[in-house]
Amino acid sequence: MRRTWRCVLFLTVSVPLVAIAGEIPGLPPQMPPFIERDLEVTFSNDFLGRGGSVDDFRTQQIIITAKLSDKWMVLLDHSILTLSESTAPGRVDQLSGSLGYQVINTANDRAVSKLFVGAGFRRAGDFAGERMQNGFHRLVGSKIKDLAYVDNAGTDATAWFDLDHYRRFGNSSEAGSTGSWRTGYWLRGSSLVTSGGQWDSAAGLFAVASRPAIDIWLGIRRDWRSGYEGAVLSETAAAEDDLAIVFGARFGAFVLETVQQVNNEASYGQLRIVSTGVRMTASRSENAHLGLEVGFLLPNVQVRLASRYRKHVLTGAESRWRETIVIAVSYGEPQYEDNASIFVHSQQLNVGLDYERTLFAQSGWLSAYGTASAGWRNERLVGANTFAGETSDSVGRAVLSIGTGLRVNAARMGERWNFRIQLGLIGRLPIQDADLRIGTTVLRVQKPAIEFMLGMTFDFN
Repeated sequence: MRRTWRCVLFLTVSVPLVAIAGEIPGLPPQMPPFIERDLEVTFSNDFLGRGGSVDDFRTQQIIITAKLSDKWMVLLDHSILTLSESTAPGRVDQLSGSLGYQVINTANDRAVSKLFVGAGFRRAGDFAGERMQNGFHRLVGSKIKDLAYVDNAGTDATAWFDLDHYRRFGNSSEAGSTGSWRTGYWLRGSSLVTSGGQWDSAAGLFAVASRPAIDIWLGIRRDWRSGYEGAVLSETAAAEDDLAIVFGARFGAFVLETVQQVNNEASYGQLRIVSTGVRMTASRSENAHLGLEVGFLLPNVQVRLASRYRKHVLTGAESRWRETIVIAVSYGEPQYEDNASIFVHSQQLNVGLDYERTLFAQSGWLSAYGTASAGWRNERLVGANTFAGETSDSVGRAVLSIGTGLRVNAARMGERWNFRIQLGLIGRLPIQDADLRIGTTVLRVQKPAIEFMLGMTFDFN
């Protein structure tokens, strides 16, 4: 287990992950077909690594893929597209959703083949991408992107297929209880067409080496893009239309992949968290005494850290609800609404109760939770661009918070730890709003808000 974590850390700091291109929006991210995926969260952003100097095109992408049954899957993709080094600068966001059906699923000791077909939608417009991008940039001290949204709003229907085939080499050992390496090759072809005339395709050939909980792949990928109009969309498509060298690695529930393009001298990288087929694995989280959470709040980007301690406060020992005391802190500098020159330096501390219940008692792989807490939130305005160097006074208010969502069992970590993916919503209600002055501008702060929570939790038994 320690070797696995050292490998993850090494790849995180050493692999170039400059997100200036990305996956085809509306299609599942590529993954060797023998890896089961109950839930997968894919995150691409340039803060993940170093290399290159361009922060344009598909500069950030979040993909959530969930398996609904043995045959059905659902996908949601949020992409941020920007274009600054151009005579027609601007930005646009893409929101894509689709439902997929598994037509082919054949597997034996030597080969795996899968074919998904699906349909959905893809919409271009303003989906809080500027706030998300600049919020992440403020966390890591990167440059603010102040670009106007272009007039490319519209919704298209989509239809797609995704075909994968893996075959183990003839003399390769089976990666099972022996712990030896298994080697093989993986072929992938995928294509998506929209009712607006856009056509995106990708094909790849990879060599794969595997052993228990570890997979490594290396190969080539060719992408094609066509049918796009408008400078932001068309130049992003041109940047993604290329041949690339691909390196990917999975360590348990964590996947790192980098795609180095050949002709465009560009690259992009992804960090993924995967629930790798653990439906029939009983979760250790049911009896956990301690939980640690790490996540992001979106679209007003903040980091959220929380600890949970098992305690019976309002429930008895026989209750089906697991009750814990939760202590949570959040911080960040989210953009003030649509103003890319003013940010809200935010800090919050909450203490409350968390209630969680397993939805499938036999396996324990999926739980629903709800939280209620009270605390203190401090805010002040910080300027950038035209307000560079300006700050306001700070103001603090008591705040009430409630949250709800799902926790999905992802992987065991040693003898005592369990790792889960967490998705949810968090709402906050300060007891009173306030006005702050920055320069000659007065703005309202301490406002109610609802944020999307995307994170992970570590449970200790």
